[in-house]
Amino acid sequence: MKFIADRMLERLARWLRLFGYDTAGIMKQENEDDTLLELAQSEGRILISRDEALIRRAIKKGIKAYQVSSLEIIEQLREIQKEFNIKFEPLMNRCSLCNSPIRKVEPFEMELVRSKDYVYPARLESGTEFWICDKCGQVYWQGKHWENIMETVKKYFQ
Repeated sequence: MKFIADRMLERLARWLRLFGYDTAGIMKQENEDDTLLELAQSEGRILISRDEALIRRAIKKGIKAYQVSSLEIIEQLREIQKEFNIKFEPLMNRCSLCNSPIRKVEPFEMELVRSKDYVYPARLESGTEFWICDKCGQVYWQGKHWENIMETVKKYFQ
């Protein structure tokens, strides 16, 4: 299942990526709605938006679309989960920033991780496993942020 989210749902898009769902978005530009519709149609994506007019346009074009009603992220996720009958299990397989696949960093590639100023030296020495996005260069690991994500999933979605 592939999604495309408008810019007002970028936070929701990041969460969907954390759960392994291919969720595209677009940068601010002219004719954003037209671009969203074109990409949804050409890539077979489900359009998610809070914009009622955009959702109506999508449906008229035969594009599968869902209008998110809530402003709160947990409620937005619950809406998506219910509407599409999907599971929320955090995965380390998709970049939460750019939506590209991520891969485990091999021991001989650790210089890539060391070059990131947001990876603390103590983390490098702890034997932590790292993942990297080859497209945007973002490095990931299962630290405190990951624990918080897991707690959120346990609290709200299981």
